[in-house]
Amino acid sequence: MPAVSVIVPVYNIKTLLPRCVASLQAQTWQDFEVWLVDDGSTDGSGELCDEYAVKDARIHALHKENGGQGSARDLGLDHARGEYICYVDSDDEVLPDLLENALRTAREADADVVVYGYYKQFLDKDGSALRRSGPNLPALSGVYTYEEFWLDFRKAKYESVPWVRFCRRDYLQKYNIRFTSLRVGEDAHFLTQLLDAPFRRIVYLRSAYYIYNIRPSSTMTSFQKAYFSDEAAARRAEFDEVVRRHAPTPGEYDDLIGREALCVVLESARKLSFVRDTMPNAERIQWLRKACERPRAAKWLAESRREMADSSWQWVGLCILKRKQYRLALAYFDFIQTLRGGRDRRMQKNLR
Repeated sequence: MPAVSVIVPVYNIKTLLPRCVASLQAQTWQDFEVWLVDDGSTDGSGELCDEYAVKDARIHALHKENGGQGSARDLGLDHARGEYICYVDSDDEVLPDLLENALRTAREADADVVVYGYYKQFLDKDGSALRRSGPNLPALSGVYTYEEFWLDFRKAKYESVPWVRFCRRDYLQKYNIRFTSLRVGEDAHFLTQLLDAPFRRIVYLRSAYYIYNIRPSSTMTSFQKAYFSDEAAARRAEFDEVVRRHAPTPGEYDDLIGREALCVVLESARKLSFVRDTMPNAERIQWLRKACERPRAAKWLAESRREMADSSWQWVGLCILKRKQYRLALAYFDFIQTLRGGRDRRMQKNLR
């Protein structure tokens, strides 16, 4: 049985997959297996997975019909044999000492979960790196029992992404912690299950080992109707229920729930800025109104305060949305995206 199973969902990422796989093959800890799960790719990514499986005995290829990266990760978990599970996205990279340090930390603390930091790396349309920001590190540090974690939950920086968490496989299986067939919000659903499943210990490392690549065509930089769906909204509400249930005193963490709800509102406006040239403004306003006038969002917009925003530009956006000035809000977020695009183009020109 390998010490670590690395699960990589793959979908139409042939140009960047080699960088991801190379970063895994360069690990200082070599007792691992990789499950490349082809999620119905049409660009040759599936064939590339098979090539890696032939050349490297530690790498295995699985193929399935397209169902989203959540279902691909679940299929990988069904086949994994490792003591610990590490999730890596196929367009990202990891630093060489990720597996060694995460595994050593997990075993020394007898932990079910290890959390670490990451860098954001922005790519151009050809995959070249424009800039790297970070490191984005956990706010907590050290070893916590489940009870201690919830007492200190206010200090936790609860990134919903699975690729900053190194989990014991038996723990995931015992509590049936899975992503399901969700295409949007599967990461948040995964995190909610982790928060609700009593782990023995969780360890926070104040080090970054993951490189999160952000591409112009990725889900983080595109509009998705499913993000605004009723199902996605229902999944987000699960987080509220779990946090309220585990709060040391009733209502103690309600402001954190509010921050999470406001993040969804801001992300909704940001996603709509990506289609400013392809979607009529009237339709964009309808989507934004739908996001802001859901009961959860409307409640926290009405109660929003400056300390609930991470930056001044976010607070300005929330103030506009709070007044239901949706046309102005879209113009504001469009302007921010234009500024960011100009900055990236300048960086790309300097690289040349």
